[in-house]
Amino acid sequence: MSKRIVVLSEEIANKIAAGEVVERPASIVKELLENSIDAGATDIRVELEKGGTHSIKVTDNGSGIEHEDVPLVFERHATSKIHKYEDIFNVVSFGFRGEAMPSIASIAKVELLTRCRNDLSGTKATLEAGVIKEVLPAGSPEGTQTSVTKIFANVPARRKFLKTEATEQSACLDVITRIALAHPEVRFKVSANGKEMFVAPEVGDISKRISMVMGDDFSAHCIAINEQKENMSLTGFISRPEYTKSNSKSTYLFVNKRFIRDNSVTHAVLSAYRQIIEPRRYPAAVLFLDMPPEDVDVNVHPAKLEVRFKNAHGVYELVSRTIAHNLAEAETSKGNFIYRLQPKEKKNYSYSSPTIREKSPPIPFGMFSRQNIQKAINEDLLKRPFTEKTATVVESANIPAKETISFAGMKYVGQFANTYLIFEGDENLVLLDQHAAHERIILEKLKKTSGEKVVSQSLLMPEIINLTPGQITLFLECIELLQEIGLEIEIFGRDAIAVKAVPVTLSLVKISEIISDIADQLCDQNQTPYLQEKKEKILASLACRAAIKANKVLSYEDVAALCRELETTPFNLTCPHGRPITINFSLNEIERMFKRK
Repeated sequence: MSKRIVVLSEEIANKIAAGEVVERPASIVKELLENSIDAGATDIRVELEKGGTHSIKVTDNGSGIEHEDVPLVFERHATSKIHKYEDIFNVVSFGFRGEAMPSIASIAKVELLTRCRNDLSGTKATLEAGVIKEVLPAGSPEGTQTSVTKIFANVPARRKFLKTEATEQSACLDVITRIALAHPEVRFKVSANGKEMFVAPEVGDISKRISMVMGDDFSAHCIAINEQKENMSLTGFISRPEYTKSNSKSTYLFVNKRFIRDNSVTHAVLSAYRQIIEPRRYPAAVLFLDMPPEDVDVNVHPAKLEVRFKNAHGVYELVSRTIAHNLAEAETSKGNFIYRLQPKEKKNYSYSSPTIREKSPPIPFGMFSRQNIQKAINEDLLKRPFTEKTATVVESANIPAKETISFAGMKYVGQFANTYLIFEGDENLVLLDQHAAHERIILEKLKKTSGEKVVSQSLLMPEIINLTPGQITLFLECIELLQEIGLEIEIFGRDAIAVKAVPVTLSLVKISEIISDIADQLCDQNQTPYLQEKKEKILASLACRAAIKANKVLSYEDVAALCRELETTPFNLTCPHGRPITINFSLNEIERMFKRK
């Protein structure tokens, strides 16, 4: 190969530039929608075929393009947004680099039909592989219609990296819903393969648009925020502490109505929730950060998904403190919520049930009071709804007086920090994580064994759960998979599903939480082609949701049942996430710590 320096041909240069801007069909949808918004459109229609991999059509009622300017649309670095260098630092539009349309045209066939408001006729332009085939006068409604077909036809190496149609369609719908969140004044209508997938009518109140896109569950568990600091303002909605997600994808950040991804701002959001939600759970939020355009550089990424703030520290402080302040004053469904956690009050259990005490075995709790533990057992049983599990626990109350709880040949000593079970062996001491252990037990119960189907519990009335259009698409692809794990669902309209049955093991978990976690897992795994891998990760998420939580006092019977089941459960050394279930301290280690050796 020659090492001489050569100038790349325009064709190759355009394809390289296209690789920076057009990663997948969703990238094309994003660029076309932003052009429509910049053109002042108030009504936008999107039509997708085969998830956007076959064709994409975007029609708007915007200002249109002048006849003599149409050929310039497809010239690189041709734009109406920038006229001098300083304009780059005062950008108020979405598309301004002049690269999107030529990039799209270089890897697909594009047909553009446009007419300005006062013109008698419009213009039609056809391009293929970046070459203009024709520019002719044509009849056209006011606005612009752009059709993109033969996507990546001349770049087969790029096309083979596309995912399934369902995955690409979900990505397109995610892009559309993000733009719809920021523009309640615009009406959106989306269809896929001729079927209506998403409709968002024009609304005057941003909260109504957020409810349409995020769902009623978020609307019922969110807090409105509004804060001003110097020349920056932060508005939007954040979820209450009891409403959490299994990943951070439900956090939407917009800067001057432009959707962005910024690790620093995401960290600011999470830092405000750090002490008030469970580990590995994430809040949902829709945040609108507005500031002078000269204080934010949007020209640092070809797809304009990343920005650089002039006062990054100030942005971080504004987001973190505003969310923390609003959470501190919020009320949850359980009453007032204290943001700064206070030490928990110690519960004084008074003894009042000689009948159950007589049935209880002698408990080697050491410094723990038998009277207090017995009262905890009584209260724990009385609080529970009578279920099959409760019946089993009640029956196990008839434990012989001489019997003690054991696990793997070790004797149960007590519970530490309401989270870890302590066991004593001949030459070792073991701490067992009750949540991790129960996670593994539930996971193995949810899995199919010997070809048997997971047992389901039918609901008296189907429960309707609202989802985003992108999530609906992913559920459609995985209905059979979900039936295998005992979950019966049906698509209910274009933005909801009806749940008819759930796995018996999860019968005590809120159905909305089950569906929310599955939706998050499907979004996380949409690049995983193997259904079995998807299934296992969904089951692990559900097991985590249903398992005994940390900081929960367990009754004597609960500990006995947990130990019996864990001993017969496969892979019981780690939880579904790979963390250890038990930690062992040998007698030698303990004696060394006490300087005895």
